[in-house]
Amino acid sequence: MTRINLLRAALAVAVAATLLPQGALAQLGRIPGDEVPAGWPPIEIGARIGYDNSQRNEVAGAMLRIPVHPRAHVELLPSLDVTFLRGLREYQYNFEAAYLTAGRSGGLYGGGGIGFRNTIVPSDPDAGRRMLTTYSIVVGAKFGGDGRVNPVLEFRRVFSSDLAVDPQQVTLGATVELW
Repeated sequence: MTRINLLRAALAVAVAATLLPQGALAQLGRIPGDEVPAGWPPIEIGARIGYDNSQRNEVAGAMLRIPVHPRAHVELLPSLDVTFLRGLREYQYNFEAAYLTAGRSGGLYGGGGIGFRNTIVPSDPDAGRRMLTTYSIVVGAKFGGDGRVNPVLEFRRVFSSDLAVDPQQVTLGATVELW
């Protein structure tokens, strides 16, 4: 099975699991609209791997999920990704905000933000590495909320007028609650 087919299969499973009927979620002990647990939700730290469809290479990264409200419907998502190109590593630093449909229990989310990409610009390869300002959108699914480990599936599109192609990443990862 090719990497792109594997990522498509993972996306299909993630979407199906996110869209489970309420009765199935009740069997797992998660009913939408349940009482919010007391206290502020924990910060999560995690790692992810994936594929950049535009540049046709692998991506690995680290991320934080920082809730900005006790119900955790809005989170800040700072992250760092490394794209492994032939003979070159590109580094993407993102700072995004996202809205989660189910708050603490996960679900679908979407948002956007600003970032910085450390790379060699194709129009001027002799200039050396440069730090470019980028903008991004992120759409994903966060699973879990019942335990300390939460799997995450994301699609991120990075925009920059200085890049020959805009990176399009599909990643699968997991976060761990810090408290």
